[in-house]
Amino acid sequence: QIAPFMGAEPSTDSSTELTLPPQSFHMDFNEEGLVKEFGFYTVDRRQGNTGGLGGAFGYFYGVGKPLPIRECQPYKPSFKFRMLGLIGKIGKKLSKKE
Repeated sequence: QIAPFMGAEPSTDSSTELTLPPQSFHMDFNEEGLVKEFGFYTVDRRQGNTGGLGGAFGYFYGVGKPLPIRECQPYKPSFKFRMLGLIGKIGKKLSKKE
């Protein structure tokens, strides 16, 4: 994609290409069959070069102008979550020694 979007313009360098991660789209319908909600989800945030972000959030992050809210930043596990994982790994290693 080369066209600017809301003032954010991708690099013109051909070696850097904006690659979004794979996304899954969904539509919810009401009883009359009309679309009630249209949305999407990032399927694998490890792919692409937008920090795992999809849609407009991924575009802005990928062109170097991320939106200034936490939800528009790449995923980073919290300190508590990382410590919980570390405790689990230590517990797993200790239980193997018995």
